[in-house]
Amino acid sequence: MSTPKAGDALPRGIREFRLDDLDSMTEIFNETALRGMVSAATRTVSLEEMTFYIDYFMRLHNPVYVLERHGEVIAWLTVSCFSWGGLQACRITGEANIYARDDAIGRGIGARMGRAAVILAERYGFETLVAWIVEGNHASDQVVQGMGAEKWGYFPGIARFRGKRTSVALYGLGLTPLEMRDAFPLYDRQTSAVLA
Repeated sequence: MSTPKAGDALPRGIREFRLDDLDSMTEIFNETALRGMVSAATRTVSLEEMTFYIDYFMRLHNPVYVLERHGEVIAWLTVSCFSWGGLQACRITGEANIYARDDAIGRGIGARMGRAAVILAERYGFETLVAWIVEGNHASDQVVQGMGAEKWGYFPGIARFRGKRTSVALYGLGLTPLEMRDAFPLYDRQTSAVLA
């Protein structure tokens, strides 16, 4: 599969979130937190907390999208500014977060959401996309590698889940934001990877 580009159509079923999706998004986030050791989430959140979280991303003009199948939201994603260095220092780097309903895992949903994350990151002007992956989360490893990302860092023992220390990997991918591609038609992904 080729690496997605900003001008590509989003995978089928992926759309911008609506306020009436927040209940489903909260449930999916909480399933992830309860699974343990698959994301940085260590506790469940209330609908009010999720609303605050999503409102924050929306005020920063970051994409928040859902995957809908048969009228139900089964996954969602955000691409936000990289969490290190403050909004100004790392505003060119997007951080992908993907959450899928438990019963949707293993059905290619992660690959579809990963593809959407790359397309959206480029559309929203990010020049780099990163994702933090908890050690042992093989499904997420496959998703980020399928996006074309490479392991850029490894942080041994920096996280603690239910009393157990674990490591975290940082994956990254150089992008060609839509406005840069329009300004420089010969600018391609291989060039951006060298410059990133």
